[in-house]
Amino acid sequence: MSEQYVRQYTRIDEVREIVDTLLKQIKDEEQKRCAYIHLYGVGLMAATIAIKQGYSREMAELAETAGILHDLYCYIYPDEDTADHAHKCAEYAMNEILSGIRGFSDEDKRLIYGGIYNHSDKDVTGDSFDEIIKDADALQHSLRNPCEDHFFQKERTQQALRRLLNK
Repeated sequence: MSEQYVRQYTRIDEVREIVDTLLKQIKDEEQKRCAYIHLYGVGLMAATIAIKQGYSREMAELAETAGILHDLYCYIYPDEDTADHAHKCAEYAMNEILSGIRGFSDEDKRLIYGGIYNHSDKDVTGDSFDEIIKDADALQHSLRNPCEDHFFQKERTQQALRRLLNK
C-alpha cells in the first residue's frame, strides 16, 4: 500500500498567492511572462543555493521568498524610475507583502528585507543571506538564456557558477 501524500502549506505558499494575484493584473503579456520567469526563477535559484550551502529548509524558504519579492515592485509599477530600485522593492515587500503575513518573525522579515535591499550591490560583499540573493539574481539572468553573453560573461555570474558547482 502506498503512502498518502498530503500537501503541506507553508509561508511561501501565502507569498505565492499574493504575488500571483498581483502579477495576474499586469496587462502586458510579455511583461507578465518576464515577471513570472524572473521572480520565480530567482526564488528557486535562491532556495537551491541556500540548500547547497548547508542552510536549513526554513532558511531556504526565506531565501526563496526574498528571491520572489526582490523585483516585484518594478513589475507592478513598470513606469516608475528604476534608480534605486532595490531599495524601493525592499520597502514595497516589507510594507505591502510581509507585513500582512503573520508567519514571518521580525528576524525573518529583516533577512528578507536586507536581501532585497542589497541585491543590486553586486560589487559589495554583504552578509551570507544577501550574497545568496545576489548570486540567485545573477544566475537567473544568465541561465534564462545560457547562450546570451551579456549576463553570462559578468564576473559575478562566473563566481556564482563556480560557487554553485564547487569549482
